[in-house]
Amino acid sequence: MKKSITIKLGVVPVKRGLYFTSLENALISKRRAFSSLAKIRGNVEIINLDSVIDNGIATGPEQIPVIEKYLKDNKVDAVFMLHCDFGLEEIVARVGKAVGKPLLLWGARDDAPDSESGVRIRDTQCGIFASSKVLQRYGVPFTYIENCHADDPVFIQGVEDFCRTAAVVKVFKSMRILEIGNRPRGFLSVMYNEEELLNKFGIEVVPLSMGYFYRHVKDIVAKSDNRLIELMNSLKGKMDCSSFGDEKLKIIAAMIVFIQDEMEKNYCNGVAIECWSSTQDLFGVLPCQVIGELTDMGYPAACEADVAGAVTSVMLQAADYNQQPSFFADLTIRHPENDNAELLWHCGPFPCSLKSADSKPALDAFGRGQWRLREGDITIARFDGVNGKYSLFIGEAKAINGPKTQGTYTWMEVDNWSKWERKFVEGPYIHHVSVIYGKYANILQEACKYIPELKADRI
Repeated sequence: MKKSITIKLGVVPVKRGLYFTSLENALISKRRAFSSLAKIRGNVEIINLDSVIDNGIATGPEQIPVIEKYLKDNKVDAVFMLHCDFGLEEIVARVGKAVGKPLLLWGARDDAPDSESGVRIRDTQCGIFASSKVLQRYGVPFTYIENCHADDPVFIQGVEDFCRTAAVVKVFKSMRILEIGNRPRGFLSVMYNEEELLNKFGIEVVPLSMGYFYRHVKDIVAKSDNRLIELMNSLKGKMDCSSFGDEKLKIIAAMIVFIQDEMEKNYCNGVAIECWSSTQDLFGVLPCQVIGELTDMGYPAACEADVAGAVTSVMLQAADYNQQPSFFADLTIRHPENDNAELLWHCGPFPCSLKSADSKPALDAFGRGQWRLREGDITIARFDGVNGKYSLFIGEAKAINGPKTQGTYTWMEVDNWSKWERKFVEGPYIHHVSVIYGKYANILQEACKYIPELKADRI
């Protein structure tokens, strides 16, 4: 896989002044939280304030400029406002507004009042209510974890989910999509508005003509360098290529090498390819496994020049720090017997690493993969828009076994397919979806909170 995504989490412990409550108790709360933060899974780097303010705990508004500068200098991707007692909403709101990154709000569940004096030592939850109101007044979106102890599983899971949310937002707001060729004429459904993507979301599309693609792929084929040979051998090791032939396989490998280099050179997160019929006319092959291999390598790729589809795949892979591939599928037909199951299919572009253990992978004579995907929990998404309004469809399902078909495929089962079907027909969506193994719907829904003009459309 391509280098995974790392999130820098700036942790800002907050206390209500030096004398409102005990500093010692605030430090105890801070230590417990940081002890749990050390257990977080995923590519997360913790940035604390220990080197810039006393005890690493923010206690007064005069510290705000120092905290802002430190977090910005460290280029944090998200901020965690850790209430060590009631907290100080001015620090929470002003720092959150200035840094402008996803913001997490949490404070530990308080101990019981002293049995003899009745004194409470922190009133943390009370302060969370104050901070959340002021964040709304400042126009700062936020995520919160319910009031719990620092060693509760809900705290660890909440921080992990928030960091994955921050990864989706980070990638979305710096996204560049390589577009090779044009949409097939018959696919009016994959039209997109390039200017809107740039103005609304900062998503840049890097166009590359099919003629340029053809010339450079042919040059790579002619040179037959080590990368090409290694890639051909890798493909042969993964799947039966006997029906395809070495000359055609060399073209597929050259396409992969070229697109990977172009994506790196142009800082692109994803790619949309005019897979037919131009490539078949020019090269005599279909680039189905170009799409599959690139996605498997951490370069999310979409068929049929579907730029919105490529955007969706990049978001999905970011939810898992780009550590596993997605797959790009058609919603194709209903299961012949199961009313709540649907075929996820495409000609042959699914990553081979996702195949079922009992499926024997092969390339057909045109370069299309032939295998069934494994079973398990999956998340399905589609970024799309119409008339200037954009939303992200989000749903969770199970990949199941079902009737065999050609190409790459799996069947998915949902709770109520009729609701899904109506959503796709009436919403601004098409038959293309991006899919990833695992449950990431909550993360994608929360990410939309931090992306202006993108509505979460969860089923």
